[in-house]
Amino acid sequence: MVKFYTPPKKKLTSQKLTVTVSSLDAFGQGVASHNGKTIFIKSALPDETVDIKLTEDKKNYAKATVIKYYNQSNERVKPQCEYYQKCGGCELQHISSHLQQQAKYSALINLLQKEGGQNLASVIKDSPQIIADQPYHYRRRARLAINLVKGELFIGFRQAESSQIINIEHCPILVEQLDLLLAPLQNCLRQITQKKALGHIELIAVDSGVIIVLRHTLPMTSQDTELLKQFAQEQNISLYFYGEELVHITGNKEHYYLINHLKLTFSPLDFIQVNSKINQKMINQALEWLTLKPTDNVLDLFCGMGNFSLPMATLSKSVTGIEGIGALVEKAKFNAQLNNKEICAKTHFLINNLDDKQQFNTWNHATFEKVLLDPARAGAYNAAAEIVKIAPEKIVYISCNPATLARDCKQFIDKGYKIAQVAILDMFPQTKHIESMLLLTK
Repeated sequence: MVKFYTPPKKKLTSQKLTVTVSSLDAFGQGVASHNGKTIFIKSALPDETVDIKLTEDKKNYAKATVIKYYNQSNERVKPQCEYYQKCGGCELQHISSHLQQQAKYSALINLLQKEGGQNLASVIKDSPQIIADQPYHYRRRARLAINLVKGELFIGFRQAESSQIINIEHCPILVEQLDLLLAPLQNCLRQITQKKALGHIELIAVDSGVIIVLRHTLPMTSQDTELLKQFAQEQNISLYFYGEELVHITGNKEHYYLINHLKLTFSPLDFIQVNSKINQKMINQALEWLTLKPTDNVLDLFCGMGNFSLPMATLSKSVTGIEGIGALVEKAKFNAQLNNKEICAKTHFLINNLDDKQQFNTWNHATFEKVLLDPARAGAYNAAAEIVKIAPEKIVYISCNPATLARDCKQFIDKGYKIAQVAILDMFPQTKHIESMLLLTK
């Protein structure tokens, strides 16, 4: 057998290093320098002097953990969750909200300037634009794993950097309705006779009430079904089973949330923003930046069920929403009809794969003065190339991935657009996720 040369793995230095942290990166790691090399240090904050041990040593950077703290930053706070650093749901609870937001904003600005080539000093001015609300009890939707340990059932989230499930009975990130439901729900599920049939649980709390979707991999027995049905009725919950298809068991069937006096209905399996207060502020900011007029024709790409489309339709001449999922397009049409007394614009909702250039002719030949897009993490590279051909006056881009946002924005900047506004959306406080929105003008 032919043998190939494999270079030996570089051994990590066992020596202890003492460094002072200079800044915080977007992932909540302290940043320090030693002999010209940048070191990213887990759980260290700016201005803290620490002894560290390297966990990874590359040519241009290293990673490390703290052995000893000599002092603590004023931005270090006490985590509110008893499972913190065990549960993998949050990573930044030891960092003040102010520093979390500042670090994310700085990381976004640096990336946009690096990739787009536009100096954003005039945009950020004296202070960052951060759209924030309460740092805890904000999450209105969550998926909980179910774990069986020697026959005993637990529910919770995955452990950090592991597939293990951390059992939880309290979560300060969830809205209070869902937080208070965890312990009684776990007690109910422990009475199930066929526990191995259970998959995971989806919890949703909106204006119309609380929804539970129970995923199961085997048929539910009549005894277990009755037990869960009784629990849901006692708690005034809408209960669904989700095996091969979604089945309503008990409770309200109409699910909706309210936004700008509009009623948006959805299915329990549909995507909705998990932070209702930031969603409302995000929509208001988009409307302010777009400065919609009764003569404006608006294009809303990745429109979903109309989260942005319908508020924009109260201020403009026409709104065309494009979405790749047919069920969401039908829901958007239904929501437009449901709110027709509040809407003054003509609305058109079309199914279109926004990654497939061959399908763009359903919208790329029309005239639109304003465009909004809110893509998934993969971004909107192909759609962005078509938007510049339409040449709208203003573009609002909502993003959950700074990397694809910066990549797509370069296309706009290369065609004569400039970034006029940048904001961080504190959609997921206590986590490293960066949500943002920006305004591009011609």
